[in-house]
Amino acid sequence: MRMTELITIDSVDSTNNEARRIVQHTGKVSFALSAREQTAGKGRYNRKWISAPGNIAVTIVVPLPDDRTSLPTLSLVAGIAIHDALSLIIRDADVQIKWPNDILINGAKVSGTLIEADPRAIYVGIGINMTADNLGLENIAAGLAGFTDKDAQDVLHSLLHRWDDYFSLWKTYGFSVLRSCYEGRMKGLNQMTEISLDAGKTQIVSGICRGTDTEGRILLETPDGVVKAWNYGDVLFHN
Repeated sequence: MRMTELITIDSVDSTNNEARRIVQHTGKVSFALSAREQTAGKGRYNRKWISAPGNIAVTIVVPLPDDRTSLPTLSLVAGIAIHDALSLIIRDADVQIKWPNDILINGAKVSGTLIEADPRAIYVGIGINMTADNLGLENIAAGLAGFTDKDAQDVLHSLLHRWDDYFSLWKTYGFSVLRSCYEGRMKGLNQMTEISLDAGKTQIVSGICRGTDTEGRILLETPDGVVKAWNYGDVLFHN
């Protein structure tokens, strides 16, 4: 049984923004808001995030915890939930997480997540591309339509079920119990990996990816055997 209440609306500027408005007006801090169309959303680094009808734009709202030190790892928990929701319905394709939470199908991005917070709540904004129209997320290269006969509502309900499961574990035990689960779904594990530390891709660090630490940071092992943790940046793969 799904625990997260789902509110659905037709069109909105941004599901994260609308979820904030609902929290401000009602005081409710535990629900999910889905819009059939999103016209002015954003992703990481303020990248444009428009979701046309038929795609998925949803924000999951949860209360802000007393202990906020674990908040960065919630991004990775979202990645696990999306990965598993899609894996259940995808045919003959490789589904992986690109750190921290982008979802790739056969190496092409189909989903991304933006997490924001205010003094009342956390807003987990998730976009999933059902079509290949390139409107859903910047640099997206694939949609789910070619890999499943499920529609957006099926995918959304599967996602919310998985979210309830993993969020409950995270809230009770922290990210440490989910770390190996995340790494088993991670693209590039134990492979040479590059991370761009700036939008212009002029600052690049590289090393062998050794997974994540308990704080959700990606670990790169340098040629001299030193493992360094990074809490920001874009992971680059060269196919």
